Amino acid sequence: MRIGIVGAGWWAGFAHLPAFRDAGATIAGIYSRTPAHAQKLAEQFGSSAFEHYQDLLAACDGVAISTADHTHAPLGIQALQAGKHLFMDKPLARTLAEGQAILEAARASGRIGLTAFTSRGDLAAEMAQQLVRTGEIGEVLYLRGYFHGGFMGDPGGPTPWRAKAETGGAGGAVADLGAHLFDLVRMVTGLEFTQVMAQGHIHFQRPDPVTNLDEGAVLARLGGVSGAFSLSRVHIGTDQRLELEIQGSKGALKLSPALWGRGSSYTLELAQRPGHYQKVPVDAGFLRGRNLDASWGYFQFVELARRFMEAVAQNQQPIPSLEDGLIAQKVIDAAVQSCQENTWVKV
Repeated sequence: MRIGIVGAGWWAGFAHLPAFRDAGATIAGIYSRTPAHAQKLAEQFGSSAFEHYQDLLAACDGVAISTADHTHAPLGIQALQAGKHLFMDKPLARTLAEGQAILEAARASGRIGLTAFTSRGDLAAEMAQQLVRTGEIGEVLYLRGYFHGGFMGDPGGPTPWRAKAETGGAGGAVADLGAHLFDLVRMVTGLEFTQVMAQGHIHFQRPDPVTNLDEGAVLARLGGVSGAFSLSRVHIGTDQRLELEIQGSKGALKLSPALWGRGSSYTLELAQRPGHYQKVPVDAGFLRGRNLDASWGYFQFVELARRFMEAVAQNQQPIPSLEDGLIAQKVIDAAVQSCQENTWVKV
């Protein structure tokens, strides 16, 4: 499969490019709105840089999009309308309407689409999903989770595109970090969000105004199960961490996917009721030829790239699909609406 890389930022070079290369794809080329960045990345990976998006589309079978959120819908829809398969970084879009437009374009074109949630290829997440499915913790009772990072924890720091509603969406941290956490909940438990009640704040204003949320707290109903989730990009004092705890009738699970380290930097613990957490040993069946010493990001993305290419070859929608991305967007949009209206909102 010939894959075109869209975007030439650090994540494209850290995860997308090496993952697709090592999964067996041919890197057709790289397109960026900043041609010099595309050229630098192309030289690093022995590929070609394209100055025009349509020229990249003409040279590939599918695209992997690693760009700012406000470009996801226009770039993704253009690729689908050109008959290309779509590997889209999360969140799927800025809004539910944009995400729905991407999904409708995929359906109209008959092309394959994947939303690249990093945790979908994480060892802890996949093992936790199996433990829940096989009944190790019994019936899920309630959930607690958080995704905390300090990348905007300096009040005197710059205002990145992620902190602007027009480029990063109205949700801010609730969208950027919540997309990961909300999808992780769905993946591991199989439960669906039905209602949310959220509060969110801009804690540090800057000369270049921040226009979306620095932090949010989300109460959720997933059918008869309750959840409480915390999301922050201004959370200092510790390393960035994504954690989900699932309390069940027979036991409990606590997992943290690998972040900022190696593929082995995850944690996964299981407790019997009553009892204390014990580390869960590695299930080698989920490695699929990967090395746990490989870098985080690449470790998960090489599995996602493999799934995407396999889905294209078999003409079947992959997991996670564009639909999975749209469902996460529904939760995000409902949380933003709840913040604005100070009430429970249906998902």
